[in-house]
Amino acid sequence: MNKLLTLICAALLTIAATACSALKSDLTVRPGKQFELGGNRNGAFTAQVRNVGSVAVQVTERLADGRRVSLGTFGPGDQKTIRFAAGSAALIDNTASKPARLLLVVTGDKDLSMSELGR
Repeated sequence: MNKLLTLICAALLTIAATACSALKSDLTVRPGKQFELGGNRNGAFTAQVRNVGSVAVQVTERLADGRRVSLGTFGPGDQKTIRFAAGSAALIDNTASKPARLLLVVTGDKDLSMSELGR
């Protein structure tokens, strides 16, 4: 009976892991900091970005060759789906005096580095 239960649990975990094709994150970016997602020789990825906080953030794509492309300012309540090229990074800048809060749903390559940097 224990072996059967173990096999069923293992099968359910495998199915659940396979079905979870998105990385979900409730992200807080501290005041005066920049959050970087990707940029580590990763493949292409798509991010749904939703600002659920009370301050605006600036979102930029840093391409693999180092060039930066501004994707705009995301105010409270704003939501957008952004496709990032292979090797690029999403940069989220919080220049406000309060923490910024975002919900991210990432699909595509999810083997991405994540770090908070000083500005």
